[in-house]
Amino acid sequence: MTRLLSVLAALVALALASALATRLPLPRAVRAEAPAMADSASERGRMVYERYGCSMCHGGDGTGGFANLNAETDGKVPGVIYVKEGYTEGELRKLILNGAPRIGKADAGGPTPPYRMPGWRDQMSEQELSDLVQYLFSLYPASADTKWR
Repeated sequence: MTRLLSVLAALVALALASALATRLPLPRAVRAEAPAMADSASERGRMVYERYGCSMCHGGDGTGGFANLNAETDGKVPGVIYVKEGYTEGELRKLILNGAPRIGKADAGGPTPPYRMPGWRDQMSEQELSDLVQYLFSLYPASADTKWR
């Protein structure tokens, strides 16, 4: 009986180790201390973007690319350089505060995408939020302004 329990315990440990070794790593936000004050809202917003870990999923340059299995956005976390095209400042503020609790699936029958954007309502100050919105709008490429004319 003891031998059977030992074998079962070893099998369970092996299964757990296998499951842990093959799962996707979770992005982890680490709030760093704020560096010296910047001159503009956009510069301060870049610091907020880095401090709250936005760059881990949306990319340091805002172009995205972090894998998000079966997400409707080509299986990746979307970039943020074009948020100016899809959101007003008020809508973007609301998205940042509330997060994105549901991510659309590329394949409706497939798995739920593992990563979603957290809401920052109780953690981000009003000033940080305003600066972050200004920074995200500043990422909009100058060349994109002329493509619609």
